[in-house]
Amino acid sequence: MASCDIILVPAESLGLAVLETDGKGMVIAATSAAAALWGTSPDGLTGRRVATLLSDPDVLKRAMADGSGSATARVELLGAEAGPQDIAVAPIEDTPDGGQRFAVVLHPAHDPGQREAERRELERLQLQLADAEAGRRKAERVRRELVDVDGAPEIVGRSAPMLAMLEQIDRVAPVDSTVLIFGETGSGKELVARRIHGESARASAPMVAVNCAAMPDTLIESELFGHERGAFTGADRQRLGKFELADGGTLFLDEVAELSLAAQAKLLRVLQNGTFERVGGTRPVRVDVRVVAATHRDLAQQVRRSRFREDLFYRLSVFRIDVPALRDRRDDIRPLVEFLHTRHAQRMGRGTLPITPRSLRRLMAYRWPGNVRELENAVERATLLADPLAQRELDIELPTGGGTSSPLSSGSSGANQNAAPRDVLLDLTHDQLQRLQIMHALETANYRVYGEGGAAGKLDLKPQTLLSRMDKLGIPRPRAARGAKQRQRSTPPDTR
Repeated sequence: MASCDIILVPAESLGLAVLETDGKGMVIAATSAAAALWGTSPDGLTGRRVATLLSDPDVLKRAMADGSGSATARVELLGAEAGPQDIAVAPIEDTPDGGQRFAVVLHPAHDPGQREAERRELERLQLQLADAEAGRRKAERVRRELVDVDGAPEIVGRSAPMLAMLEQIDRVAPVDSTVLIFGETGSGKELVARRIHGESARASAPMVAVNCAAMPDTLIESELFGHERGAFTGADRQRLGKFELADGGTLFLDEVAELSLAAQAKLLRVLQNGTFERVGGTRPVRVDVRVVAATHRDLAQQVRRSRFREDLFYRLSVFRIDVPALRDRRDDIRPLVEFLHTRHAQRMGRGTLPITPRSLRRLMAYRWPGNVRELENAVERATLLADPLAQRELDIELPTGGGTSSPLSSGSSGANQNAAPRDVLLDLTHDQLQRLQIMHALETANYRVYGEGGAAGKLDLKPQTLLSRMDKLGIPRPRAARGAKQRQRSTPPDTR
């Protein structure tokens, strides 16, 4: 049994009207709420008999006679102006002489209908409170998961294009300007966005990432701005959007060019005044969010085609950062491979291995259409298949379906910039060497196939033979060659 101190102290703090009595019906303690019913102090009730306070003095006897040791009753208060009270009597402690002490809890009496209505209202409020609390806990959990606990992520690379990009990040990160990140798929646009967030004053707040291309137009507004209960079929409760989850932090909109024009208009309003309305709502919601957007499309061209709002384009491109493609920073391939191999080996619980020179030459020659993401997949696969006990070096196979890159390939931005090492020629196939040879001949012949000084003459081939080999190797024909072939087809044969 609990002692009277344990019962009465919380009852006092909760404002309950409680009398503590001994087994003979004598009040030995009372709360302030109970004393107030008789217009006195707790000491004014101590020592008085229950029979002088309640119209049903036998309630204690019924409690003692009851096998459960408890009883309930509706009574009038003697000598008090308060109305009828419902009381509950329950034992709280055994006394040394074999008796018991009881707690008498009083509360105003209600008719059964009113009490049932109050019970239903209480249950409704409890459910509403539970839903709100569950929503709050979920939102906090999501926010904690979205916070980059490791701070600004590491960006591997010290090539000239990467150093220029890192300088841009350092310049824009501390301010709240909107940033537009442009880069090919897999080049690391989200990593750049996380670096900007991690070096900003918002680093301790969430960074929420949204892939605009992965959501249909019918859901993108609800995802970004949330919705009210009943806004559409299936909206059985209110839902917070990504803007509210990112409040105080950064919202990263990946592939922002895929937003519908309706969503673009709503996004523009948020950027202008920091407010929006949930889907199905009428009350404006104010947020403090920094927006970092990314795309692989030419937004200026999208504006000209009326697929992207011009005013939103200007809002987003306050500061533009271009992420270089992997083929344009080949000096970073080796440190990237070592970094990715170490990370995946640690995750798999394996030791690291040095990369073979042959593999490195292959990687340097490959064009990497999937950029760093494609490189990471290749390194992860090689790490998974490697046997550190049987192998001394890591051999990385190129992804299937890719092409080699060279100083002459279309992926290079200059004659000698980011050129593959000369040793890579040792690993090229016959077709790859022939492709390089033809590309070099075309370049030195100013992309002419026919005539004196043409590529066919430089390679000592007939023009039609060269064109056939170009078709086989996937080398586009120059316009002059296409025109000559068409003229040849349209000229009737000489029958003289």
